[in-house]
Amino acid sequence: MTRYTIRRIDLLPLARLGCALGAVLGVGPGLTCSITALIAAAGLRRWLESLSAIELGFLKLNLIELLGLEPLLHALRTPELSSVGFALVLVVSASVVSGLFIAGGILLVGLVYNLLARWTGGVIVELERIDAPAGSKPAGG
Repeated sequence: MTRYTIRRIDLLPLARLGCALGAVLGVGPGLTCSITALIAAAGLRRWLESLSAIELGFLKLNLIELLGLEPLLHALRTPELSSVGFALVLVVSASVVSGLFIAGGILLVGLVYNLLARWTGGVIVELERIDAPAGSKPAGG
């Protein structure tokens, strides 16, 4: 067995790996959030539309106008907000944000490791050569 010490971790590849990992892990929550947002927007639109004609005996009220919610209702009625494209934008946004967040966290861990490894000598790992199975080509050739 051969022993090696990891004295320093290169931060740029570590950040790239963290970003890719975060982006992949962000797809599920992004999809969940986009579907939830579409359902919530549709429900809010229906609720606001129900407020536009409230009759109390002889009195007919339009709470949308009274409360100044016309811009919100108009925005909720736009077809873009209930489209697959909007959901895709939400999924991609969640993936990017997740990727950047996880990359930042992993980058911070790598930076702290590099600082501590300078004082403590780093992590010592033991490596053992594994012979290739019969009939396989050696790596790199």
